[in-house]
Amino acid sequence: MAIYDLLPKFGYIEPNNLKGLQPGFVVAQMPVAESATAALTYKGEGKYMENGTICAISVEGIVEPTAQSKALFICYSEPLNTVVNSDQFYAVNLKEEHPRLVQLIPGDEWMSTKELTLSGALSGRIVEVTATTGMGKSDDWFKCTTMANGDAGHHYMFIG
Repeated sequence: MAIYDLLPKFGYIEPNNLKGLQPGFVVAQMPVAESATAALTYKGEGKYMENGTICAISVEGIVEPTAQSKALFICYSEPLNTVVNSDQFYAVNLKEEHPRLVQLIPGDEWMSTKELTLSGALSGRIVEVTATTGMGKSDDWFKCTTMANGDAGHHYMFIG
């Protein structure tokens, strides 16, 4: 067993089509609100915010999304550990830096190893794309369930 096996394993995303990256709809240098720390961090411990976490912003900082949240954001940061590619982990250590968020725009798509709970505030706003109906019968890329490196993944789309 390598020492890297003791590190936490975080989900990661492949931003297939995050339109917010193109015009620069990126929020950085905003802290996570104290009221949302447990809900938005890895295992509720208040230390790491994982890539693929969906959130909103308010005057208090980064908060958990609600049904009234006008804009939703996805946490998307560079890997923390870059020493060994196979052991990179994608999260932000909130004790050292603020997360980078990309605003979701209707039609955005991404693949993620992190499974989202699509209920509550996310219900009807984000969908997991599983297959097409009659389109692309020979090469249905919508039903893709693996990441580029072969890890199991989920294909999501923001619909508004």
